[in-house]
This record gives sequence, C-alpha cells and structure tokens, in this order.
Amino acid sequence: MNWREIGAISGIISGLQFVVLSFVDMLIYPGGYNFFENYFSQLGLSVINSVDTPLNWFLFATATTLGGILTIPFYLSIRTVFTETRVQKALSGLGTALGLVAAPCLAGIGIFAADLFLFEHAWSTIIFFVLTAIAITTYSIAILLKSDYNNLYSLVGIIVAIICLLYIYGPGFGTALMQKAAVYALVSWSAFQGYELRKMVQ
Repeated sequence: MNWREIGAISGIISGLQFVVLSFVDMLIYPGGYNFFENYFSQLGLSVINSVDTPLNWFLFATATTLGGILTIPFYLSIRTVFTETRVQKALSGLGTALGLVAAPCLAGIGIFAADLFLFEHAWSTIIFFVLTAIAITTYSIAILLKSDYNNLYSLVGIIVAIICLLYIYGPGFGTALMQKAAVYALVSWSAFQGYELRKMVQ
C-alpha cells in the first residue's frame, strides 16, 4: 500500500470515526440528546444540564481532532491525481491548501468547548465550514476538467458545498437539523471521494 492509498483511506475514516464517536457521545448525553433539536457542539460542552461532562467533551474533541488530522493526508493525496494541466494543478493546489487550513479549525470546534471558549469555538466552526465548502467547490471544478473522473462526484460536491454555506449564512438555515445535514453531507463526500481516490491511486 502506497502513501496515496493511505491518504484515500484516511478520507474515508475521517468522517466515519466522527459518526461513531459522536453517536456514543449522544448515548451518554446527560438528560438525553435530542437529535433534531440539539447541535453537535452541545456534545462537547464542559457542563450539560448542570452536570460536569469531561467524558462528553473528550469524545467530541477526539472526534473533531481525529477528523482534522485524517483529512490532511487525504487532501495531500487527492491533489496528486489532478496534474494533467496547469489549470488542474492550480485548482487542486488551491483546494488542498484550503483543506489544510480548515483541518485545525475542525479540531478547534471540539477542543474549544462552546460554554468556555465561545469566540474560538464559533470562529473555528465558521472558518471550517466556509473553507471546506470552497475547497470542495474547487475540486468539483477540477473533476469536471478531468476526463477519467466521474462527473457525478462534481455534482455531489457542489451540493455539499451549498448545504454547508446555507448552514453558515442562509437565513433560517442555522438550525440543529441543518447542521446535521451539513455534517453528514461532508462525511458522505469524504467517504465517497476517498473510495474513488483509492481506486485511482492503487
């Protein structure tokens, strides 16, 4: 297995581990976690319903930090398949750069508990979603310019980017349910892109 395959697999694992760890976090949430009304960030509070929750915070911080770390080899790997033209190289370079900047912001979402570090938590969230949406859009354009890459991945990427930006900036879209849609859309994108990337770099 070469390093590019490892990067592809990292893209798959990055989202899936977040789903698993956040689900466990929901199960131990004091007072019960409402999937449709509670935000993901509430899983990482230091105090929930007047109960100190270091385990909840730890699980959420671990999920976001691992997600951020694992996206780094993924972005470095996916760049290597868009090298046929200068435009592809420029787009993939920009997309990877944005993804690498977004990675520590994803970790920051969990590390900075919203009830203790609201400013840092809020900006980590905004920067992560915005930069990731732009990175995905950039790669979606690169996919259209690459003949042997399924254009369906480009369409899916654009949809995912729109969902993320609507959650951050769309009036009335900043709900817990919309956040779930944005996060799970990102998980699906990284998983499917990782799967396709692995086939291309084997």
